[in-house]
Amino acid sequence: MRGPNYAELLVLLFLCSATTICFAFNLSDSEVIMRCIEEERQALFKFKQGLQDNFSMLSSWGSDEEDCCKWEGIKCSNRTGHVVTLHLSNKRLSGEIRSSLLGLQHLTYLDLSYNYFSILPKFIGLLTKLQYLNLSKNYFFGTIPPQLGNLSNLISLDISWNIMIIEDYNLDWLFHLSSLRNLDMSSVNLSKVVNWPDKVNMLPSLLQDLRLSNSQLSLPVPPTLINANCSSPLSFLDLSLNQFNSSIFPWLFKYYNRLLHLDLHCTEIEGLIPKALGNMVALVHLDLSFTKIEGLIPKAFGNMTALVHLDLHSTEIEGLIPKAFGNMTALVHLDLSFTKIEGLIPKAFGNMTALVHLDLSFTKIEGLIPKALGNMVALVHLDLSSNKLEGPIPNLSKLSLLRELHLSNNQLNGSLDNVLGKLSKLQVLDLSFNSLKGVITETHLSNLSSLNQLDLSYNYDLSLKFSPDWIPPFHLDYIGLGSCKLGPTFPQWIQTQKNFSALDISSARISDTIPNWFWDLSFNIKYLNISANQITGNIPFEWFSTRFQALNAIDLSYNRFSCPLPQLNSNSWVLNLSNNLFRGTVTFICESDGFLEYLDLSNNLLFGELPKCWPKMANLELLNLANNNLFGRILKSFGKICWKYSFFKSLHFQNNSFIGELPVSLMNCSLLSVIDFGENKLSGRIPTWIGTSLLQLMILRLLSLLVAYHYSYVN
Repeated sequence: MRGPNYAELLVLLFLCSATTICFAFNLSDSEVIMRCIEEERQALFKFKQGLQDNFSMLSSWGSDEEDCCKWEGIKCSNRTGHVVTLHLSNKRLSGEIRSSLLGLQHLTYLDLSYNYFSILPKFIGLLTKLQYLNLSKNYFFGTIPPQLGNLSNLISLDISWNIMIIEDYNLDWLFHLSSLRNLDMSSVNLSKVVNWPDKVNMLPSLLQDLRLSNSQLSLPVPPTLINANCSSPLSFLDLSLNQFNSSIFPWLFKYYNRLLHLDLHCTEIEGLIPKALGNMVALVHLDLSFTKIEGLIPKAFGNMTALVHLDLHSTEIEGLIPKAFGNMTALVHLDLSFTKIEGLIPKAFGNMTALVHLDLSFTKIEGLIPKALGNMVALVHLDLSSNKLEGPIPNLSKLSLLRELHLSNNQLNGSLDNVLGKLSKLQVLDLSFNSLKGVITETHLSNLSSLNQLDLSYNYDLSLKFSPDWIPPFHLDYIGLGSCKLGPTFPQWIQTQKNFSALDISSARISDTIPNWFWDLSFNIKYLNISANQITGNIPFEWFSTRFQALNAIDLSYNRFSCPLPQLNSNSWVLNLSNNLFRGTVTFICESDGFLEYLDLSNNLLFGELPKCWPKMANLELLNLANNNLFGRILKSFGKICWKYSFFKSLHFQNNSFIGELPVSLMNCSLLSVIDFGENKLSGRIPTWIGTSLLQLMILRLLSLLVAYHYSYVN
C-alpha cells in the first residue's frame, strides 16, 4: 500500500474549506467518506416540515445525526456526496410535498408510494435527472401534470392506484419520455384517452413493461390499427379490469413473438378463444380469468411450451382438457377452476413435473384421480374439490413439498393409509364430504407438524381413534370433524389445540360430560359447532362473553346441557342453543350489540316474559323461541325489530303461553315468510294487515295446524 500523498491531502483540505463538502480521510486505507451537502440537508429539512409524520417514521431527520446521508430513506453518492435516492415508501406520511425538493437536483430515485398524499405537484417535472419515480398507492386527485413529460431520463414511472387521478392530456406528454421502459398507470382514469391502442403504439420505443389495469379502457381497437407498424419491444402487458372486448386480439397478435406476460382478467372479452393465441409461443404468463370466453380450449395451447402461468379461472370454457397440455412442461401455475371442463384428468398431466399450483376445483371432471399426479413432485397447492371424482386417493407420498391438499366434495372412497404418511409440510388438509372410511390413528398424523387446517367432516364411516395421552405435533386453527366417529368419550387431544378459530365436532357420536379444560381453550374462536351429540355438563356463565372476541357463530343444539343460559357475547351473529335443557329467562338477548342474525332457543326450559330491547335486534333474520315456558303479552315494540333495511323472515313462538293480540307493529316486517304462534293463548281477530302488508308470507299458524291450514285454504 502506498503512503499518503501530501499534495493530494492539501488539495482535499482546501476543497473542504472552500465548499460545503466535508471529508473524513483515513490515512491507513486512503478511503474517502462523503457527508451530505449542507444545502441539500436544508432542502430535506424544509421538505419534512411540510409533512405530517404521525408515526415518527422520520425521527432520524434533524436529530443529533447531522449527516443527512444517514437519515431514514436517504442515499447519497459515494463519489459526490449529493443525495441521489429518496425512498419513503409506506411511511404513512401525509401533508404537503414541498418544492424544497428542487434543492435535490441530483436525485435519480424518488419513491413516495403507499402514503397519504393528495396533491400531485407539477414541480416534480423539474427534477430532470430522475430515472425512477414511484408515486403509487396514494390519494392524489385531479389531472396528471403534463410537466412529467420533461423527465427525459426516466426509466420507470409508477403512478398506479391513485383512483381519483384522471388523464386529461391524451397521454401526449408520455411521448417525450424517450428512456422509459416501465410504465404503470393502473387505476388511473384513462377514459378520456382517444384511441388508446394507437397511443400505446406511439409510446417510447424502449418501453418493455406496460400496466394499465382498471383504467376504464373501453374502446374497441380500430381496424386500421391491426396492421399498424409497431417497433416497441413490449414484453409485459397488463390490461386487466377494463371494459374492452375481443376486438383487442388482432392488436395483441402484433406482439405475438415478443409478449412474455399478458393479463386480461376481468375484461369484457367473450366468445371462443382465438386459435392464433396458441402462436404466442413466447408467452410465459397468460391470465384470461373472469372473462366471458367460452367453448373448447384450443389444442394449439400445447404449442406454448414456455408458458409458466395459465389462469382460465371462472370462464365459460368447456369440454375435455386437451392432451396437448402435457407438452407444457414448464407450467408452474395452472388454474381451470369454476369452469365447465369435463371428463377425465389426462394422464399426460404427469409430464408437468414443474407444476407448483394446480386448481381444477368446481368443474365437471370425473373418474379416478390418475396415479400420474403422484409424479408432480414440485406441487405445493393441489385443489380438485367439488367435482365427480371417485375411487381411492392414489399414493401421494412423493409430493413431499405439498402444503395444501383440497379434495372435498367428491365421491372418493377407501382408506387414507397411503395418503398422508410423508406429507410432512402439509398445512391444509381438506377431505370433507366424501365417502372415505377406515380408522385414522396418531400414526397417520404423526409427521404433519405444520398442519394448520384439518377438515375430514362428513365422511360418515371415518373413525378417529387416538391414545388418550397423545400429543399431536401440530397446532390447528381449523378443526372440522363433523359426522366423523369420535365418541363416545370427548376427544382428549383437542386439549392441546389452544388457539383454534373454528371447531366442528357435530354429530360425532359423543355421549360424555364436556371436560372443564374445554372452557379454558382458545380466545380466538369464531365458529363453534358441537351439535347433535349427547354432551352434558355446565357452561361457565361468562364463557361466551370472554372467549369470543370477533363476530362468531355458535351451535350447541341437540345436546343435554342443563345449566342456566350463559351470558351472551355481544358480537354473536349466529346462536343456536335449541334442543337442550337450558333454563332461565331470555333477557340475555339484550346483551347483543345488534349483530345477531340467527337466534334459536327452542325446545328448552326457558321461562318469563319477553324483553323490551327488540329495536336493538335490527339484523335478525330468524327468531325461534318455540316450545319453552314463556308467557305474557307480545310487546307493541316487538315490530321495531324490523326497520327500513330489515331482512327478518322467520318467527317461531309456538307452544308457549303468550296472551293478547298480535302487535300492529309486526306489519313493518314485510319480508316475513313464516309466522308460527300456534299453541299459545292469543286472542282477538286475525288482523287484516297480515294480508296487505306481509306479501311474502307463506306459512301462518295462529292456533293449530288444522285451523291454520283451513284459514289459508279459505282465503
